[in-house]
Amino acid sequence: MTDNTPTTCPRNEQAIGWALHSLEPDEEIAVLSHLPVCPSCRRAADDAVAVLGHLGAAVEQVEPPPALRNRLMAQVADTPQKPPAAPTRQHSQQASMPPSRDEQRGSTRPADNRPGRASRWSRRTRQLVAGALAMVAVLAIGGLAVRNVQLQQERDAQIAQIQSLENLLDQFDRPDVDHALLARDDGSTIAAVVVENGRQQVFPIGVPVNATDRDIYVLWGIPDGSSTPEPLGTFDVTDATEGPLDVGSAGTDNYAAYAISIEPGRAAPAVPTTVVASGAVAA
Repeated sequence: MTDNTPTTCPRNEQAIGWALHSLEPDEEIAVLSHLPVCPSCRRAADDAVAVLGHLGAAVEQVEPPPALRNRLMAQVADTPQKPPAAPTRQHSQQASMPPSRDEQRGSTRPADNRPGRASRWSRRTRQLVAGALAMVAVLAIGGLAVRNVQLQQERDAQIAQIQSLENLLDQFDRPDVDHALLARDDGSTIAAVVVENGRQQVFPIGVPVNATDRDIYVLWGIPDGSSTPEPLGTFDVTDATEGPLDVGSAGTDNYAAYAISIEPGRAAPAVPTTVVASGAVAA
């Protein structure tokens, strides 16, 4: 009967270090020449790569702040650097010995678990993995901080939009006010126009931010029984815009519909270039 008990190799630790990119060049060369003939080390390296992959995927990738790198470099500069200890005669002889025949054939003998034998997760291996976990923890904390700021900004934007919509509904309830909801071609409403005594105000509920250095939005009025729009005023939408936006007065509120266009430059043309939303005045 064949013994299928997994075996360990004294070089498992170096295989894991190779997977973590923590070996010296000469150690890395030795591991690369050993991996093809040692199933145990290949399994150890594959397991380490899989663990790091799961850890990396569990944390949102963010750009660490520059101050973090500066602090780390300062701590490294202040840490005394000790020269590596000279290898003992026994260690040097062991390192220079070629892999045994059992290692080359992938021996299936049970692992020797007697006290004093090197385990697969030795002290150095645990230090390497602990270092990787510490770095993941730093990225996780930084990612949570950035995410909290993003959530707060999103919450503030939602509150501002709710307040703008409440103000808009208050305007709709007034008997001397006309209004029109402006929608895209797909039917989604992105703006509203409120008209009182010939003065038009635009509520940009979902109008995208425009580049204020090279284009501008124009509000157009479409008279009843006509398809020719008339430019009523211009406005910009920025990240700080909460509405309403006063676009001036055309002297009349006798329009059957309104439209918004985005125009190149900083002035209203005679006819709209790109209409982004339009809608009829509510009856």
